[in-house]
Amino acid sequence: MEHLQQYLTTISRDSHKESIMRTSSEVVSIINGKIIAEDQLTGLLLGNVQSGKTAQMFGVISLLADQGYNIFILLTTDNVDLQRQTYNRVHESLTSFNVLSEKDTELFRPTNMTKPFVIVLKKNASVLRKWANILATAQFAAGQCLCIFDDEADAASLNTLVNKSRISTINKNLQKIKDTASNTLYVEVTATPQAVLLQSSISGWKPSFINYFKPGEGYLGGNFFYSNPKSYCIKFTANSELDDIKENGDIPCPKGLRDSIMSFLVVCAYKKIQGEHNCNFMIHPSTRIADHQRFTECVQEHLNLLQRSTNDEGFTEQIKEAWADLQQTKPDLPHLEIIKEEVINILDDTLICVITLNSKSFIKRDPNDPDALNLGKGFNIVVGGNTLGRGITFPHLQTVYYCRSSKVPQADTFWQHSRIFGYDREKELVRIFIPKHLHSLFVVLNEANEILIKQIEHGIDNVQLIYPNKINPTRKNVLDNKFLNMIVGGVNMFATNPLPINTKTVNRLVEHYASEESVEVPAEELLEVLKYVGDIDNTDFDSSNFSYCISALREKRPTVKCRLIVRIDRNISRGTGTLLSPTDRKLGDKFNNDIVLTLYRVLGDVEKGWYGHPLWIPNIKFPDNTCFYNTTD
Repeated sequence: MEHLQQYLTTISRDSHKESIMRTSSEVVSIINGKIIAEDQLTGLLLGNVQSGKTAQMFGVISLLADQGYNIFILLTTDNVDLQRQTYNRVHESLTSFNVLSEKDTELFRPTNMTKPFVIVLKKNASVLRKWANILATAQFAAGQCLCIFDDEADAASLNTLVNKSRISTINKNLQKIKDTASNTLYVEVTATPQAVLLQSSISGWKPSFINYFKPGEGYLGGNFFYSNPKSYCIKFTANSELDDIKENGDIPCPKGLRDSIMSFLVVCAYKKIQGEHNCNFMIHPSTRIADHQRFTECVQEHLNLLQRSTNDEGFTEQIKEAWADLQQTKPDLPHLEIIKEEVINILDDTLICVITLNSKSFIKRDPNDPDALNLGKGFNIVVGGNTLGRGITFPHLQTVYYCRSSKVPQADTFWQHSRIFGYDREKELVRIFIPKHLHSLFVVLNEANEILIKQIEHGIDNVQLIYPNKINPTRKNVLDNKFLNMIVGGVNMFATNPLPINTKTVNRLVEHYASEESVEVPAEELLEVLKYVGDIDNTDFDSSNFSYCISALREKRPTVKCRLIVRIDRNISRGTGTLLSPTDRKLGDKFNNDIVLTLYRVLGDVEKGWYGHPLWIPNIKFPDNTCFYNTTD
């Protein structure tokens, strides 16, 4: 285990070392068991946002190298900052490897095979095309297993033209790279697997195995920040602040933003008193570059105003308010006057750096340039949008101001915005300034994420993604409509071509309930019934899929009720809609928070369009405002 042991020397915490060794052993064991039988093996390495996915990925790569795998490609998003960040981390961590960037084509030679290769590539069309050609012509790669690790695999890699019967450029070039080797291991790495899990099996991009690693000790994640009731770190702001800043350039900085700036200044003062010189504040207002610029100007104007008004009573009151809030969770915070003095010093010395970070901002990023962007030093307020939403690490991020909204939010996109998650935050001093409705959204997203993880941990084969109405799990252009299955709560789903068998078995299970208007039953009983009813071709009533939905919903709501409505000897003609009587439909609608399975036993007369013998017709309805997503292919 030369490579793994060498890599572990770069990890300081013993608990992290143990986690990396455990994950590496589990993943490599799965790979070794499957790779022989498959030309192209796809798997998913799943972790929480900023929980150490990169460190776990390096561990898997190292252990694979110990077992004779020699050629690794590490894919990053088409983002200069993230690509450079990843390349530097590989260089620092995998010291026993030949580490190449996308430009190091001449170094990819057989003579350099004394050590395994790690090639760090952006998911950029020209870069991928170039390396597909290089790999195809590299004779020494023949007969080797090509190991591809796709960091942020749900971004850019998938086919965005799947519903247009075409293949998008990035996806096409990734497939070309996969095809350059006789055996390819493709490991998708992400904290937001919605798009990956909703791929069809025939696409070639759906994982055949999933490994979820738990975050290590000291991690602050969704259950801390987005709990219900709300965490102490949440500070509600007015819904109108984004519009106020956009539309009224002359108004003062709105209250929520003012409060967040002062809270950050107090934290910076505390850090400076403690001898620490790094603290970050992220402002994520929208996707629009013009908004980023306006927020940057507003923040800088307010800092200038604070610098000019340090002797004013209002200045003291603002510091006192922020200090009192932070002192509630950090009782040993230095005295107000000491903090005030240090805040004034910070303002007078202009130690706060306000940075706009987006696709249009020009910032020096050369790691060898002392003036280049380095969020690992100084006190920084970073304003941006999509650039802040994925991959880039914010060390010592203590304060967040968030007001980005959407009419129909995408779960994976918004969850990636949770950059405050991580290990090096000072728990007592973290604060998120956010409108109440957006906080509610993140609470829902956290619940959905927890349900997803529980299903994976329990080894559920057909993972269900559960979201309320008006929240999409991911972008629609990467999901094949032919295979996407969406089950909407509050809607009656019934078998149009019901199974003409198992009547006696179902009689035994439910006939005794026919005298009841409705009856609450254990979930296990409902699941047992579903084994024997359904649609012949599973087009309208896929019993197994509904069973998966029930199991997933029980993870979300262990107390969810299951209800049976049983009616016998109905003389109904085939093809008459849901077959439910107005009375039974109204009865089922009363239980809008329950799972309701209605079973009609029809006489089955041939003249009514049936098979000449009694049979059971199922009708199921899930709780209102609940949507299940999966693929059926």
